[in-house]
Amino acid sequence: MSTWRMSLGCCSDTLHCFRPLELRSGFLMRLLAICETGFHYRDKSPPSNYVVNISSNMQIFPPEDWLIASSVPSKFSPDAIQKVLNELTTENVRIFWESKLFEGHTDLTEPWYGTSYCVEAVPPSIMQKWVENAPNEDLHLPKPNIFIPTDLSLKNVEEKTSFPCMLRKTLFSRLWYKPDTMFFTPKVFIKMDFHCPLSNSSPESSVLTDVFTRLLMDYLNDYAYDAEVAGLYYAVRPNDTGFQVTMVGYNDKMRTLLDTVIGKIADFEVKIDRFSVIKETMTKGYENFKFRQPYQQAMYNCTLILEEQTWPWDEELAALSNLEARNLEDFLPRMLAKTFIECYFAGNIEPSEAESVVQHIEGILFNSSTSVCKSLPPSQHLTKRIVKLERGLRYYYPAMCLNQQDENSSLLHYIQIHQDDLKQNVLLQLLAVVAKQPAFHQLRSVEQLGYIALLRQRNDSGVRGLQFIIQSTVKDPSNLDARVEAFLNMFEVTLHEMPDAEFKSNVNALIDMKREKYKNIREESAFFWGEISQGTLKFDRKEAEIAALEELKKEELIEFFDNHVKVGAPE
Repeated sequence: MSTWRMSLGCCSDTLHCFRPLELRSGFLMRLLAICETGFHYRDKSPPSNYVVNISSNMQIFPPEDWLIASSVPSKFSPDAIQKVLNELTTENVRIFWESKLFEGHTDLTEPWYGTSYCVEAVPPSIMQKWVENAPNEDLHLPKPNIFIPTDLSLKNVEEKTSFPCMLRKTLFSRLWYKPDTMFFTPKVFIKMDFHCPLSNSSPESSVLTDVFTRLLMDYLNDYAYDAEVAGLYYAVRPNDTGFQVTMVGYNDKMRTLLDTVIGKIADFEVKIDRFSVIKETMTKGYENFKFRQPYQQAMYNCTLILEEQTWPWDEELAALSNLEARNLEDFLPRMLAKTFIECYFAGNIEPSEAESVVQHIEGILFNSSTSVCKSLPPSQHLTKRIVKLERGLRYYYPAMCLNQQDENSSLLHYIQIHQDDLKQNVLLQLLAVVAKQPAFHQLRSVEQLGYIALLRQRNDSGVRGLQFIIQSTVKDPSNLDARVEAFLNMFEVTLHEMPDAEFKSNVNALIDMKREKYKNIREESAFFWGEISQGTLKFDRKEAEIAALEELKKEELIEFFDNHVKVGAPE
């Protein structure tokens, strides 16, 4: 019962922090700077979101403020703020408190849902305590945000290349660089892949790497709020080859944030209390795996079969249950003893600055007397490998749904076709475009197999294929598989009889999708980083695929389907 009084007392005390004019003026000026910067340099959003936002503003603001009022606060007005503060007093407060404690002690019932409630006045003695305790010396307004950008100028890069180039390569790292030639905003995108072969060498190693990245994000929470409100995003996540650091936002203070993250890696310390919290959170996540929908479990099992060194969730859970903080302390030096960093810098940053940043990172992590990382020999760099399914053979992997209460069955019907090849890629993409709507119509609308009935392309580290994903309460997986093959037989006739005009329309639709411009630096960087991380480095992939599509003939698509996809296809 005393907790609510303390919480409301803190709310009352917090309002007193805004009473001094000089404090709130500085705070609001910083807020105004953040909002104005965010408004002028915001990324493009989907048109539908923009329309909803503006139409909402039209109900609240006058016409001259429709575009800006919800994004940028009005100019600082001490009198208006003081007028509001004068009304925010303990005498004017209305408190809503919901609790099981009041069951049987209420005397009123609201007429719509029959909810019981009561109304009481706040005891004067409590209100008097709130007044007497203010101001509270333990409460204060936030300190000035060190991440708020002040330099929003655009860098004058002489060589404005359209594709990433390799600027620097050492035993410790490789740096890819791409200047901003499209968006012209004071933002930068940074991706750093820490390749550590030991990180995923066993279920225990995989779990320890995950714990490490979660702890690192936990330790960075002190900076998370300030960075976010100032327009800086960062994340540290585990991946197949180690862990990855991602940053995007205004370039002016990005170096400050990057130094903070690298410093936390260099001086990493396992805090036992936080380790226990992270372990408990991860344990719950693993235990909840069994409650995933069957189609999600099918997708997971397919990945488990195809990808090398992907560990079953139950083995990882078993490994996690036996881990202690000392295990992570022992593991980290061994993991980082062989490290190579793949870096990508894009946006409003000069080449020399990018090189300087990476050199500085190497100095902290590799070349100082207290360095935690050592170089990874080139011969030990990992290569992502996918299991090759032999031609002419059919593979089945039956598995019970982990949640016995779920009445759904699920099928993932995967057709592995080829490894990254320009002509084959565009044929597969076009086939997926042509078959998507007929598959949805037949399997979901006509046969009503289930709400989830999808046809998708699949790309596992450059190994391409086609997959059907169906979840159903009316058919078991064997019957679902039969329905997929029946659809393929039906579609074979449709494809062979397709009019030339319809074929050309589908080709043009795919070309239009490829010609669509990136909305922001995140989208552009995601594409280029995909080429770098997979080692394909085909930065002109879209242009090459458009050229290939323009030369494509219907007969080639039919031949591709007959050779690779239709039931009983020879290849």
